[in-house]
Amino acid sequence: KVQPNSLSPVYNIGRPAYSWVRGRRGITTAVVVAALGAILLAGFFAVTLWAAVRLRRNDERVRDALATVDRRLGGIAEQISAASAGPPELDAGLTEAIGSTIELRDVLERTLMAAEALPAVDGGRISVRRANSTVEVAVRGRVSEVGLPAIEGPPDGAPFLSGTASWESPDPNALRSGLVVPLGQELAGTLAVFSRLSSAFDAEATDILTKIAQRAAPAIRNAIRFLEVQELASTDARTGLGSAGAFEEALPREISVARRRGRPLCLIQIDLDDFGRINKLHSLEVGDTVLSEFGERVRATIRGSDQAFRNSGGADEFFLILPETTREEARRLYGRLAYEIATPPLAGVEDPEPVTMSSGLAELRPDDTPETLRRRAGSAQNIAKEAGKNQLRTDADDLIPPQ
Repeated sequence: KVQPNSLSPVYNIGRPAYSWVRGRRGITTAVVVAALGAILLAGFFAVTLWAAVRLRRNDERVRDALATVDRRLGGIAEQISAASAGPPELDAGLTEAIGSTIELRDVLERTLMAAEALPAVDGGRISVRRANSTVEVAVRGRVSEVGLPAIEGPPDGAPFLSGTASWESPDPNALRSGLVVPLGQELAGTLAVFSRLSSAFDAEATDILTKIAQRAAPAIRNAIRFLEVQELASTDARTGLGSAGAFEEALPREISVARRRGRPLCLIQIDLDDFGRINKLHSLEVGDTVLSEFGERVRATIRGSDQAFRNSGGADEFFLILPETTREEARRLYGRLAYEIATPPLAGVEDPEPVTMSSGLAELRPDDTPETLRRRAGSAQNIAKEAGKNQLRTDADDLIPPQ
């Protein structure tokens, strides 16, 4: 759909259709969103969010939006009386609410919660590419349920101000439209929202989502810097993966997040088969190179939300924490990793027996603790070794003893 007053090129690529705004976009309405608040309660964050739009006081859609937001957040905090305040209050409120935490995951989550205040939003996705090429992603609503492909920007990589997408589907509950805006010039990332309604997002929605992205960008940059400092202190020097200490901190945290969100989580314990043979047949230097290349291939294969660690109890033992991942999805990811490890040979080691892995996979259960989840993964790994190595066993296999 081409707007007559648009000065920007619009591209329609069959179905789905995408439109990208690359030129200067005029703002024809005054948009005001009231402040967001966040409260830390007993170990988890509850974010207070409401929005007010100062535009045609009798606008039915605005009143519906305010009612929706109020229902979502009712009772957490007092309603702001200065809902008609100007942009300075908007900026301050968004900055305080989104930037009141330094954890990157929480910043991304709060940004999506702010975006959910837009009318007709059924889900959202935010992604940012870090300097090390790791892509950090957070999703909410139906996006996490249906796995909608990301809208990252024009396929030629050109800068853009906003973009829309539309899909046609016979499913009445399918997502049919999307809106995406960049996170700014200093961040390689996007913020997107999706709706089951066709053409759900207009110029007003674009203005609000752009404002949210602009306010979130400084908080995201600060959270990334903090994360990088943490990673320097918790990274295994040989492999570039997380250290054993970082794993001990990450596993309980990820279990808590998975339970709070009602989402799946998997743990894989990996052992490089007969790693001592490489040191014996070649040299310790070659063994170190194998470990270094193994770490590189793991990082290149896992997703941005996944985490990999080296176990201090064994130079050739590793852990993968896979959030938002079912057992079958973890199997497929492991298959890709096994392929990457085998081809080409690690460190050019051309032995009759190439480097292989014996691994155990466990999926989080309602009554799991970090210790029971880890024990099941370890038991599955032991079965893999006893069964001949070079394979993956899971806690769904009958041979795994109950924990």
